[in-house]
Amino acid sequence: MGTFLTMSFEARWAGNKEKTNLTQKVIGYIADNLRDMVWQESISNQLCKVDGHHTNLRIVLRLFDIKDIEEGKLKSLARYKKKDDKLVIDQMLVINKYSDLPENEMRIKMCDEIVEYVEQILIKYKDRFQDFNAIAFIPLFKERMEEIKEYKLKDDYVNE
Repeated sequence: MGTFLTMSFEARWAGNKEKTNLTQKVIGYIADNLRDMVWQESISNQLCKVDGHHTNLRIVLRLFDIKDIEEGKLKSLARYKKKDDKLVIDQMLVINKYSDLPENEMRIKMCDEIVEYVEQILIKYKDRFQDFNAIAFIPLFKERMEEIKEYKLKDDYVNE
């Protein structure tokens, strides 16, 4: 039927090259597997009425140092664009909470934080969508995130 989700991320310096590479690898793996077109195609007929590739969700993940977040008064936000029937979710994650963790623990904790925030926002904006069933997406999103947490999906993210 189509794709409905786009995803991007920005990961800042995590203290040293190894930590920075690891946080980028983990967030890249999460993003790659959420924006996977095969997965989106497989569930879009349950979520969208109109056939085609229309972006209903735009998720941006930002991994920033706590000092930058506090100094810039940065925060997570969401905004629905009625004209485009699109919800933009921009989530701030504190890189300091993850940078000292081993890869598996980092991935699990990031996924949990992302699921909690995205679910909260989807519930808040559920009635605004014209062509997207946000409530039906929540369990599918959670299921996908569980697969990501368990590292069951492809890992195409190449860290340079």
